[in-house]
Amino acid sequence: AWDVVSAHMPQSELHDLIIELRSATQGTGSYTATFDRLQELTGRLADGVVAANNEEQAA
Repeated sequence: AWDVVSAHMPQSELHDLIIELRSATQGTGSYTATFDRLQELTGRLADGVVAANNEEQAA
């Protein structure tokens, strides 16, 4: 039997999700990402996204 987990998370957090998921499920886990909505990002997450974007622009 398979377990199904539904979650909403920022797109900026998806980059390592498959690695963590496969690690936690002994290589059998997978995910499907679909767009749900736009929402304002604040706090540390926003700071991280801005910093990453600035690094990309500088490179």
